[in-house]
Amino acid sequence: MALDFEGIRVLDFSQVIAGPLAAQHLSLLGADVIKVEPPGGDQMRDRMLPSRFSGIGMAPGFLAMNIGKRSLCLDMKHPEGKALVHRLIEGADVLIHNYRSGVVERLGLDYDSVRRINPRIVWCTITGYGNTGARRTEAAYDGAIQAASGMMDNNGHPETGPTRTGYFPVDAMSGVSAAFGIASALVRRERTGEGKAVDVAMFDSGLLLQNAACAQYLVEGIPGGLMGNSSLSKAPSAGAFRTGDGVVLSSAVQQAQVEALCDELGIADVLREERFATAQARIANADAFTEVLTKAFAADSAASWARRLSARNVPISKINTIADATAEARLDPRSVLLSAGRPRGHDEEVELIGLPLTSPVDPPAALRPPPALGEHSREVLAEIGLDEERIATLVRQGVVVDGSAG
Repeated sequence: MALDFEGIRVLDFSQVIAGPLAAQHLSLLGADVIKVEPPGGDQMRDRMLPSRFSGIGMAPGFLAMNIGKRSLCLDMKHPEGKALVHRLIEGADVLIHNYRSGVVERLGLDYDSVRRINPRIVWCTITGYGNTGARRTEAAYDGAIQAASGMMDNNGHPETGPTRTGYFPVDAMSGVSAAFGIASALVRRERTGEGKAVDVAMFDSGLLLQNAACAQYLVEGIPGGLMGNSSLSKAPSAGAFRTGDGVVLSSAVQQAQVEALCDELGIADVLREERFATAQARIANADAFTEVLTKAFAADSAASWARRLSARNVPISKINTIADATAEARLDPRSVLLSAGRPRGHDEEVELIGLPLTSPVDPPAALRPPPALGEHSREVLAEIGLDEERIATLVRQGVVVDGSAG
């Protein structure tokens, strides 16, 4: 097996979701990712999402973003800790961090400092608002960026007001964007021999997720607004409908899709009515058309409608729970689920989400389970030339945390 990023060493100084996810993407394709953590560890280990594994610093939220990495735990504020980081940078290909402007300079992880040590390094930062502009020093989490980027103004029902999502889309998009930027910079380095800085802003990622809606505003001045479960197309055939036992989401927007939808629902005749005959007419009479569809959907179950209408090339699905969705993924030969091994403190192997891509040749793979805090401190320091006595001294001094035993 020769994974795509085999031989690439990544220093991951990031915490929480976006940065760790970017580094994990590289790990699942073969990179040696060293997660450099402060003595308290990544916030996701025990402080962000409630978990029965928080007490041992191995909460599922942490596992999900750190498959295949090695953990080196040291105090970067200590002069000797900073010196060790410099030695690591000398032999690294990529450095990822999500410290905002001001903090990163104090730690000596800004691009100018890092490239003086290693001019060939690909340096990637993920922050709320990027390294330029008035908001560059502001802290940011996914929810705050959903508000700042306009996402919440388009998410929710007019009756209940703006709503944030129950997941972390901005973090995920920022992680994917960072991984893509790093990969492209590594390709460029192969051609030029030069390193590169990659600056990813979560705010920009939030706008990218709304690309179509932003274009409508920028080109035509259409501001959007709270849509509930409707579609940007405004087609009443694209929305959520309650069935005999659950809810389906239809995305039927093209005329052929609407015709197939109505035919399968047993209401094909309604499309002969002038008020429902065309897309424009249906939008003008949306409430009436929605009422007709709602009555028809009540005649069968969500799963049955999804099967029947999918067979007619209508884009539709019943609204799954996470349990439903992961069970479906598990049955797919190309499953995005992967076995991530048995992390410390867990009684059995864990199944986690991997990369949303595959290949018949060297597909993504978990090189090792998500690491315990400092699990590989001794191993990594030995690789950069420290002997056992020196490592033991650093551990006694509190500069390094040794989590190899556990």
